[in-house]
Amino acid sequence: GTHGNEYTGVWCIHALERVQDKLQQKYPSLHISTLLANPQAHLENKRFVQSDLNREFSKEKLVQAVPPPLSTMDPHDGLPATVESLRAKEIDQLLGPKFYTTKTTTTTTTKNTVLNDNDTQQEHGTILTKPTTDLIVDLHSTTSNMGLTIIIPEGDLLMAQAAAYVLHKCGGKAQNVRCLMHTLPNREDRPNLSSAAKHGFTIEVGPVPQGVLRHDAVEQTERAMYALFDFMQQKFSQNNNDDNLESQLQLAYPTWKVPCFRSAPARRPGEMSGKIPWPSHPDNPNFPAVMVHKSLQDRDFHMIRKGDALFVDLDGNITRYEGTHGDEVYLIFVNEGGYYYASSGTGIGVAVKTEYDLQTGRLLLTRE
Repeated sequence: GTHGNEYTGVWCIHALERVQDKLQQKYPSLHISTLLANPQAHLENKRFVQSDLNREFSKEKLVQAVPPPLSTMDPHDGLPATVESLRAKEIDQLLGPKFYTTKTTTTTTTKNTVLNDNDTQQEHGTILTKPTTDLIVDLHSTTSNMGLTIIIPEGDLLMAQAAAYVLHKCGGKAQNVRCLMHTLPNREDRPNLSSAAKHGFTIEVGPVPQGVLRHDAVEQTERAMYALFDFMQQKFSQNNNDDNLESQLQLAYPTWKVPCFRSAPARRPGEMSGKIPWPSHPDNPNFPAVMVHKSLQDRDFHMIRKGDALFVDLDGNITRYEGTHGDEVYLIFVNEGGYYYASSGTGIGVAVKTEYDLQTGRLLLTRE
């Protein structure tokens, strides 16, 4: 429910709510709760009402004082208030906080100090706590042919091991299941909702049209979600099954290397990863001035090379890939409907094929 017209995750949390007692019995070491992140957008069957909720958890947006409504706001006072910016602050208070602001007063001045989750103590002996939520599992669907994709940040060892476990239990590449690691290892640098907790784990399934429920997509999502629950229960069980869990992972990955894709570094403010942007129509920033070329459609996680066709315009002219992210790259979220919106970041995602170290959660050298 982070995006209101992605119904798969909403269905899954409704299903979880119906079996709370069974969940507690099966996973006694876990406290599993649900949250419909953007209820207004869901009610209106829209990705968002005014701004993308999954881009509202940056330091700039969360730490600023809550501004007055748009109709009464001086544009020079700060960022505009939107349904999603206000909802992000509510979620941050429920599940975070992601950042901490301490006020230290002297005889002459008052100042605010912004802290992140790596800080444990600040001046004047202020003791800080970490976010109240250990893990946010964010459920998404995509109009792109991404299959079942597990998205985690680089350097989070717990999530790296969890992703490896889920990848194995769900069948890996043979079952169109992949892991995508984004290169923003510092939680405070990420603007997405799951960064409000200590750990974030995103399950993305596609292709699914916006505002549509697909039985197979729900099943894929639930398979990954319950595999994650299984991992977390074994990891944190009072019976301490950590040795058994490590043996399972070593059996699945004898070299301790897990195949994955690494998203290209973000180049535009507010983005999670790099994209090949397309131009927008001059009268509507949410309407592309070009189409994704037919040779790319439904070919997520396929390689393109410098010179390959990317876009076609109204006159039939073809825009070709110029090698801006490397001579050979893999495309992700190809023609994703959510990326038609300027506030979500328009364009096609870019990744490279690589591996990560299961013992550190860090990326290894890129595989050519």
